[in-house]
Amino acid sequence: MTTHSPALDLNLAHQAMFTVSDAAGVQIRCHEGCLWLTLDDDPRDIVLDAGASFLTTEHRRALIYAMQPSSLSLVVAPSVATTHPARRAQTAPAVQVTFALQPA
Repeated sequence: MTTHSPALDLNLAHQAMFTVSDAAGVQIRCHEGCLWLTLDDDPRDIVLDAGASFLTTEHRRALIYAMQPSSLSLVVAPSVATTHPARRAQTAPAVQVTFALQPA
C-alpha cells in the first residue's frame, strides 16, 4: 500500500512571510524564487533557491520569508505523519500565515 501526504502549495509575494508552527518532519520545497528560512532557537539561516528543499526533525517554529516572489510546497514526511502523535490526525502541516510589515 502506498500513501502520500498531501502538499500545501503556496505562492509568496516578495517580502511575504509564512509560519509553520511545528516544522518537525515538514519538508519545505522551493519551486521558484528564493526563500530564507529560520527555526526558533536555531542559529542557522537557511536559504532555499529553486529546486532546493529542507527537512528537520526538530520541533520548532519555522519562519519562511520570500526574498523574491516564490512558490513553495510543504509536505509532511510519511513516517512523521504516521508516528508522531500530534500529526496522526492531521493530513497537512499546522500552519499560520503572517505578512511582513514595511515602514512607511
